[in-house]
Amino acid sequence: MVAQELDLTALRRVYGRAGSRWFYTRVARNARHWGWTEPGQSKWRLWRAQRQLQDVLGQKLALPAGSRVLDAGCGAGVVARAMATRFGLLVTGVDVLDFHLAEARRLSARAALADRTDFHWGDYHELPFPDGGSDGGFDGAYSMETLVHSYHPARALAEFHRVLRPGGRLVLLGPMSTGPVDQLPAPARALLEPYLDAMAMTGALLYHAGTLPQLLAGAGFEVEESLDATPYYLPTTEAVHAYFRLPWELLRRLGDPARWLNLRSTVEMYAVREHIAWYVHTAVKPPR
Repeated sequence: MVAQELDLTALRRVYGRAGSRWFYTRVARNARHWGWTEPGQSKWRLWRAQRQLQDVLGQKLALPAGSRVLDAGCGAGVVARAMATRFGLLVTGVDVLDFHLAEARRLSARAALADRTDFHWGDYHELPFPDGGSDGGFDGAYSMETLVHSYHPARALAEFHRVLRPGGRLVLLGPMSTGPVDQLPAPARALLEPYLDAMAMTGALLYHAGTLPQLLAGAGFEVEESLDATPYYLPTTEAVHAYFRLPWELLRRLGDPARWLNLRSTVEMYAVREHIAWYVHTAVKPPR
């Protein structure tokens, strides 16, 4: 049975172990997301791909400078700072991990962006903000690969809808299974289900590529676009698998593999890539 409440212990295990924090800091430059590679571009330039994915988000939000935007699951604030500097947005990030928030505030202060980004403890299933209205609320909201951790996706989407002003925009980016996980071929399930459990990706068991648009509509959104962006994400999948296959094998054999969950994700999930889709969903809260 899937838990219907916040599991901080599991999320701390995923993001707080020394190996994971080293991976995100040193390899991913504090980002917690995949990358976007255009046709004809080299798949080996991973940081460029990450930056391009941030640009895709900003373009899909399509909001004027000065708009107020919610970052649901902000991590170390890399995406929030990209939205502030490259798109002129005022970003409020929420996260349930205190060390993420401390890092986000430190890095924003160092970048002189504390006036355009702010960060709060918050579970995006119960956001600490008032209802959106014609004279208030957020102009936009996004989840950059964090909805997979949702223990109740419908409730999270309803909260996004609640805090957006009428006409506000929501963009969801991230991976999901191509169909129900329990209906995938047995070899894929044998790899995927333990991985999702280890990575606290409850949401990935509760929605898939065919059902997320329905959940958005059920929360009151008008779905503007449901873009299967898998071809743009696959080059990053291929590159990180090639980069980290041998390091993962060494660490797995010589030490505790649980310390390196995020390295594991770059290697073992390559075997089930045909069952994973990467989507960009854009939706609008209807004007009154």
